[in-house]
Amino acid sequence: MCGRLVITSSAQDISEHFGAVVIDDLSNTDTPNFNVAPTNRLLSLRRKGDDSVLEELHWGMQPLWLSQFEGRAPVINARAETITEKPMFRDLIVGGRCVVAVNGYYEWLTTHHAQQKIPYFISAKDMNLINMCALWHTRLAGDTAVKEVAIITVAANESLSGVHHRMPAILETANIDAWLAGSVDESVQLLQSWAGESLRIREVSTMVNAVRNNSVENIAPVSTQVLPTLFD
Repeated sequence: MCGRLVITSSAQDISEHFGAVVIDDLSNTDTPNFNVAPTNRLLSLRRKGDDSVLEELHWGMQPLWLSQFEGRAPVINARAETITEKPMFRDLIVGGRCVVAVNGYYEWLTTHHAQQKIPYFISAKDMNLINMCALWHTRLAGDTAVKEVAIITVAANESLSGVHHRMPAILETANIDAWLAGSVDESVQLLQSWAGESLRIREVSTMVNAVRNNSVENIAPVSTQVLPTLFD
């Protein structure tokens, strides 16, 4: 699961990274943000005609057949293995592909019997932008059109599987156009466990568990907080 992000690059940096046309006013984009949570807005790259455009999308989807939120928790991730089958996603893999660029994300290690949840920060070397595959749609909530996005996950690679069994589907920058504009079969083939340059993983303070804590201290490495048990 990918449920919390870090975005330190500016909107301008992300625009230049993608070489994209910007269709939103991004002057108020809140970066750096060391604790991006669902319901926040994510800068997302998508196709619009023959162009690739960058705009802010609401992180967390509701099914298109719901006109209101109705108290239902938003769907923030889509499993790569089932996106061509699930009613919520099977049309989006045809015409709703997008890319979210972040500088890193958090994952939690749950120890035996879920007695401890220890956060880890995962990033590229030097905090370079990571391209995450995602799906988006426009949903009507009453009279309001809401553009929503969910990040696609795949099985974790060997280096990350010790923390969690899932990870975001990450793209090489050279494959972005193929993901956005390729056929469904070609695009689905890109949804693989990351095999590129090794990602950096480090244990961080449990302060990140609370969304209100939003500072660079969130990503500072700490000594292990994992307490041994008789069962682990």
